[in-house]
Amino acid sequence: MKSLAALLSLIAAGIFIASVTGRENPEPEAIYALQEGDIVFHGNAGGQSDAIREATGSPYTHCGVVFRKDGRLMVFEAVQPVRAVPVEAFIARSQPGTFHARRLKNPPRPEAIAEAKAWAAKQSGRNYDYLFQWADGALYCSELVWKVYDRAGIQLCPTRHFQDYQLDSPKVREVIKRRYGSVDKLPRDEPVVAPGDLAASPLLVEVPRVAE
Repeated sequence: MKSLAALLSLIAAGIFIASVTGRENPEPEAIYALQEGDIVFHGNAGGQSDAIREATGSPYTHCGVVFRKDGRLMVFEAVQPVRAVPVEAFIARSQPGTFHARRLKNPPRPEAIAEAKAWAAKQSGRNYDYLFQWADGALYCSELVWKVYDRAGIQLCPTRHFQDYQLDSPKVREVIKRRYGSVDKLPRDEPVVAPGDLAASPLLVEVPRVAE
């Protein structure tokens, strides 16, 4: 996919991005100097997002990778289907105050970046994985980001298992029941990674903010 040709090629030139939320009197978002390869996070509303917040203890419920297309910054993300959207559109889906951007401390080797880009290009159009399984046939957001970097030889964080998260809240159990039929059918040993796990990676630093 040509739109992914620049994915993860970490460049020096940043572009100033501000929030465009479309809400009446929205809470201001942080303004970041984004560049290709940055990982962006946000929290959004809905049953699954509420369950992710309660299970992980993190405000982040979604994430994606920044790249440039025709001079414009885009976010490659796993929704339905896996796709690229403008950064502004990604921010617009954020709950106020939850947009956040992080960056690798040290970029990977050029040949590793090329391998990651080649793999990422093949994922566009894949279905979103509502069961959060680790196989590549369908992908969820943090799995996609983790695997893109893994193809570049970088494991942003260790994978975890469902049983490592807080699963006892009613909202979490409701989502589990809806997706798996019952809590007993949840594959508790399945490898999994959450947006909050990626955001906490010691390999990442916060993207510089624009001085106001």
